[in-house]
Amino acid sequence: MENIYLIILIIIFASFVQGLSGFGFALVSIPLLSILIDIKEAVPLAALCGFVINIFLLIELKNHIKFFELKNLLIGSVAGIPIGAYFLTAADPKLINILLGIIILLFVFLSSTKIIKQRGMKLNWGYLYGLLSGLLGGAFNTNGPPILIYFYQQGWDKFKQKASITGFFIVSSVIIVSVHALSGITTGAVMNKFFYSLPAVIIGLLTGTKIFSKISTEIFNRIILYGLIIIGIFMIFR
Repeated sequence: MENIYLIILIIIFASFVQGLSGFGFALVSIPLLSILIDIKEAVPLAALCGFVINIFLLIELKNHIKFFELKNLLIGSVAGIPIGAYFLTAADPKLINILLGIIILLFVFLSSTKIIKQRGMKLNWGYLYGLLSGLLGGAFNTNGPPILIYFYQQGWDKFKQKASITGFFIVSSVIIVSVHALSGITTGAVMNKFFYSLPAVIIGLLTGTKIFSKISTEIFNRIILYGLIIIGIFMIFR
């Protein structure tokens, strides 16, 4: 029972992070959950909770999502996933993760010092950022950074940024949850923990979205950059 309470606290915190920013549930929850439960349970549990959150955010932000603006990202991502999976067999994961972490931190530094500015990007750049996302997702299950950087660079308001992040990741959520279910990774024990966790998901999510509604786009952009800093450090030292 003690583990259940700790799991619930982790789920609340991770749900709060994603409710506030539109991303980060897996990044926060999986390392912490894997301390308490087997990683083979932590991953599908996080996927199920993240899927519920993405559905909620998709409904909440539906008026700010334009899926045609995500088309190029999704096409690039789908193309990149198998290439990334093949690349994994030949690459040194540790070295690539360190290099990617350094690049992310360099981007945050250049953005914070206004050397790189939010000036908007043509949608055709989505193919490249989507491809990079797919490559990283297929190779290292880390498809988020290129997408966050792409949306940050667009200079959109906080609602459109968060909605677009959610719109992109809902597709991967559907695929991941389906694969877990069909392959038997989502076991009865996982489903049991998931049902225990649902109230925690709702509490964390509602708290995060409530705070999101009160912050400015400028503060939201800072949250994105802080999130990228955490991701960059995590990739360097994990």
